[in-house]
Amino acid sequence: MNNKVNNKDRGDSLLEVVISTVIMGMIGVLLVSSIAVARPFADKMSLVGQTVQNLNTMAESINLQPFTFCTPTNPQPYGLSATTQRSSTPSTNYAIATTSLPPVVISTPSKQYNYSAQLSADHAIGSVTWSVEPALPSGLTLNPDSGLITGKISKEFSSQHLFTASNGAQKATKTLELITATLQVQVNNGLTWIPCEASTIATISGAQSDGKFITYSYSGKQFVTGESVTIWGSSNPAFDGNSLAIVAADSNSFTVATTIPKGISSSGGQANISSQINIQQVVLTTSASGSPLQKVVTKALA
Repeated sequence: MNNKVNNKDRGDSLLEVVISTVIMGMIGVLLVSSIAVARPFADKMSLVGQTVQNLNTMAESINLQPFTFCTPTNPQPYGLSATTQRSSTPSTNYAIATTSLPPVVISTPSKQYNYSAQLSADHAIGSVTWSVEPALPSGLTLNPDSGLITGKISKEFSSQHLFTASNGAQKATKTLELITATLQVQVNNGLTWIPCEASTIATISGAQSDGKFITYSYSGKQFVTGESVTIWGSSNPAFDGNSLAIVAADSNSFTVATTIPKGISSSGGQANISSQINIQQVVLTTSASGSPLQKVVTKALA
């Protein structure tokens, strides 16, 4: 009788062990699966965070520059700066320290953006030779001796690249993503924001004041009496950026009242009927791992 009880107990114990083992195995599989699913999501969030930081840096560099009037022939008058991100906790071993690359701003026919990003390595002794697989997009090059990426891009892209830093017998690798960004300066036409290159303007070739009125010679957009015109484009006081009412106009000239002294003249400049030409929105747009990101900087003439 006792033997039967003992055998039953042993059977029950063995069954419990088997069930426990199966449950633990299932939990292990679920944990591994969860980690596998979570890692790409964490990597994506890290990339998005780094891209947002780069956009903020680029926006701040624009914000610090003085207001500049944009024209259809120069619709993007602001320069850009962005920094290559490094790990805040340096590696204790030889390793590539760069954690992210700034976006490559797409060049346009009217504005060329020269890209520059410096790769770096921790605990590099002696010379370091850099290489990349696959090759960088056409227009960008990696200097194998300095680790500097330079060039210009005119098309949108997003790609991942494996960078290698060889230091004699040592070798370090890291995969980094390269993405593009666009920059657009917008002005208000009185109804909505439009790209600067779509703004209708006239080109001023000269101005002459008699002390009460100033007459501008111009070509391009045709002005009519009664319109309010904004004039800019020169440090000459004839171009003060104020909105003025046109008191006379024909196809070659228009006249506005002025307090500019008699005899003041100037050549060169732009004119627009929009009273909002003194306000701009500089829009930076990019995407990280398919997530669209945008930063808007408002610029106004002081």
